[in-house]
Amino acid sequence: MSISDKLRENQLFSEFTGDELELLATFMEEASFDEGQPIFSEQSPTTAVYFILSGRVTIYRALVGASNFITILEKNDIFGEIAFVDQQYRSASANALDATTVAMFEYSHFDIIQNQSPLLGIKLLKAIIREITRKFRAVNSNIDLKSSEQTINDLIIGRQKVKITTDSAEYICIIMYADKSGTNPLVKIDLSGQTILIPFSQIRTICLPNKYGKF
Repeated sequence: MSISDKLRENQLFSEFTGDELELLATFMEEASFDEGQPIFSEQSPTTAVYFILSGRVTIYRALVGASNFITILEKNDIFGEIAFVDQQYRSASANALDATTVAMFEYSHFDIIQNQSPLLGIKLLKAIIREITRKFRAVNSNIDLKSSEQTINDLIIGRQKVKITTDSAEYICIIMYADKSGTNPLVKIDLSGQTILIPFSQIRTICLPNKYGKF
């Protein structure tokens, strides 16, 4: 399957024509990463945006004295979009959680597309900005911290009550500890006095309550 065919499965490109995706794909590089392999590091100057074609990616920050886990992204998720737009250093690191394949799009290629097809360049930039906006709105609306680039360290320090949804259950709990340094990254939660360990790979969402304290 070609890159353009794989991009068609991504909701981000739902409004793009086949010809537009074909053109975009010619400027994208498909890259594969082994389990645990770094994709980019925090504070690195790389400015490509990545579209996950298969596998999973862990986004994290190196914070002293606290958990550095941010989120786990899956097929058809996008990451690296903030550095792509603002051309600044990476604000977090990205590692392949599983064997992972991504489509990598360099900002220098975006400049070429803008010259060749200005309307397509605008369309792509709007799609990426919409994704950034969606993530920030999710945080501001207390919807889903897993789908944002927002660290859970403040939740641990503040003992904030959250709702964690896994593949098989939901927990209204307080996050006590998080560690991604081992082979099987875990989060420890306090569920009404009961301590439970949850693998990060099973977490689907981490949500804050609304302004009324309801989930």
